[in-house]
Amino acid sequence: MKTASFAFAIALGLSTATLAGVKTETIKVNGWKCEKCPAKTEAKLKTVQGVESASADREKNQVVVKYDDSKTKRADLDKAIADSGFTASK
Repeated sequence: MKTASFAFAIALGLSTATLAGVKTETIKVNGWKCEKCPAKTEAKLKTVQGVESASADREKNQVVVKYDDSKTKRADLDKAIADSGFTASK
């Protein structure tokens, strides 16, 4: 019985781990006025725990963020964008 319970606990833990993973979000950003603005947002996003990469595109007014959703959430990304002085489109 102990072995079955242990195996179930392991299986449950593994299934929970597979639910969390790397996500990629494309976020529209409002307020970029100059060439330095996207880099400022990109740098701020890269400081968020769990963010693997952030790439800003000034022409499209967007940033593509790759992150571990078990360590950070979309709200954290939006806050980082706000902290850089701009707003994320909802």
